[in-house]
Amino acid sequence: MLDILGPVPTKCSSKFPFEQSTMKRAGKSRRDERDRLSSLPDCLIHLIMSFLTTQQAVQTCVLSKRWNNLWTTLPSLDFDLWKFKFDEELDDSETEDSEPRRRFEKFRDFVSTTLLLREASDLHKFRLFCKMFDRHNYRILMRSWILYALKHNLQVLDIDIRPEDSLPFGVFTCASLVDVSLSSYTSVQTVEVINLPCLRRLHLNHMKLNQDFIEKLFCGCPVLEFLHLEYYIGEFTAINSPSLKYLEIKYYGLRGETEKNIELINTPNLLSFRYSIYSNTIGHKILLKMPSLTSASIYSDYHIGKSNILIGLSNVQNLKLRGCAIKGLLKNELPNCPEFSNVKDLSLDDLCLSCNFSLFASFLNHFPNLEKLSLQHAGCSFGEKVDGNRESLKIAPFKGRRLETVEVMFVRNDKCFPQAVKHLQDITEKSKAQINMISVYDWDEDCSEETSQEIN
Repeated sequence: MLDILGPVPTKCSSKFPFEQSTMKRAGKSRRDERDRLSSLPDCLIHLIMSFLTTQQAVQTCVLSKRWNNLWTTLPSLDFDLWKFKFDEELDDSETEDSEPRRRFEKFRDFVSTTLLLREASDLHKFRLFCKMFDRHNYRILMRSWILYALKHNLQVLDIDIRPEDSLPFGVFTCASLVDVSLSSYTSVQTVEVINLPCLRRLHLNHMKLNQDFIEKLFCGCPVLEFLHLEYYIGEFTAINSPSLKYLEIKYYGLRGETEKNIELINTPNLLSFRYSIYSNTIGHKILLKMPSLTSASIYSDYHIGKSNILIGLSNVQNLKLRGCAIKGLLKNELPNCPEFSNVKDLSLDDLCLSCNFSLFASFLNHFPNLEKLSLQHAGCSFGEKVDGNRESLKIAPFKGRRLETVEVMFVRNDKCFPQAVKHLQDITEKSKAQINMISVYDWDEDCSEETSQEIN
């Protein structure tokens, strides 16, 4: 078995400075030379070993008889192909291109042998990061590894596999699972049944999702609280869940793909919502029903049209809007923008205050109880014009009286920025807020140290 473990120490020697110093101070007495680490109970040693890869944990079997079989009852197994280490020189007949294949073959043997020799105890966490190279029989073997974990009362499953490596059916019907992360371009449209009664956290990265799967997911996961969706191709229009408390969506989209867009998110108990759009295909209205929402973050680099997003966020306490498309979002939704009476912390990034101060000031007056304002001033985009003085703009002063702090991040040599700061001072004068300006870098510099300045 040691043949597949990779390099192992031939002599057990102390490498811990604190242990060496203790031995020196005590004159290397027999009492201080005893192995205190090995005297710990199994549960604590397993906790220590959980910070190692499974390969490293198995290698501890050479330390002493006490450690010989500890790895066979590890409650956590971590198999990562690209972290797997082996010291083997290639034969003269082999090229450097053979190294990935040899690495995988050793990795395959190690995983199979580890699972074969492991005791039949419960498994808390199973992590498998393995992009198979080829061969159908390897994919069958990978499925058998996952099924082994599912049969041992597994609670945490973390998998990253190739697109053609379909997931075993048991992934969606394991009653003990609490936390699942699946990363693959695999389609889940063929999943017939989802029954995960204990599942609370779910990460789906780069999966192909459709409405049928989404509906089965929420029906089969009655206590699901945290959902992270990161996808390129989506064919679902609605998310309905009474249990969700944290929802994060990252949508990238693919050019030329004909797909459906989310039109409804109905989550009455949702507390946190993060929505990031990296696609120019979003231009529709979206209805958000989130009455319990306290925190929201919206990011977009593309125009997202009349989405009605802001209306659905009216109950939040902390709101963050980011991305170069925020200007368009404010313009489209400002006429019907609600009053955010609960918001105490507002953050706006990537908005040019010099060119859009009137728009910003109008939006700001929808936050009567605002206490903290964070701004990231972007430079002027091509074709944008700098706003004039306050009198010509007819900017109304900020009505809120609770504003205490304004933080503004800006480019140091932006010549138009001082005028925007003057406008900011004018409209917040009655609130007597302290304005902190933080310069980040110059346009002509790669980077520079941050500097800050306070304006009372």
